[in-house]
Amino acid sequence: MEVGDRVLVKGDLRKQVMLVARTIVPHSTQKVFVTRSGGDFTVGLKIWKSDYTWSEKNQMWVEKN
Repeated sequence: MEVGDRVLVKGDLRKQVMLVARTIVPHSTQKVFVTRSGGDFTVGLKIWKSDYTWSEKNQMWVEKN
């Protein structure tokens, strides 16, 4: 995962396409920070890289099934 990559994040009721804002999260090499805008200092989520895989069809990161 690199900054600017699109990630499909499944929430409780809906799916959202978010952008990777930071690939380095303090104290963890396995998480990335994603936001709706891709901005570095906006509210967002930390996700595990290992939970996602690249989808050539959609050209974005999607959750592994």
